[in-house]
Amino acid sequence: MSELSIAMKTGLLTSNVRNLSQGIADIGTAGKLGVMTSSLQEFLNGRANISMASKLGLMTSDLQLLLNTIGKQGAIGLIFGLLMKK
Repeated sequence: MSELSIAMKTGLLTSNVRNLSQGIADIGTAGKLGVMTSSLQEFLNGRANISMASKLGLMTSDLQLLLNTIGKQGAIGLIFGLLMKK
């Protein structure tokens, strides 16, 4: 799937898709998710927070366990999945 296809499916700009695929949170992606950029970046860096836990319907401690298991690439994939679902 190309960046353009992913951008169209997620409603992001291609620059947002590129940033997210590199583990960089930006205001466009965070805005689409309805969270602060800092919360998204923390999540991508492997630290659970209440904002992202709420988005996923999990307790923060459960989200941290998940992040510990899936790592950075898994966290990025999870965000892409959330955005494509919307």
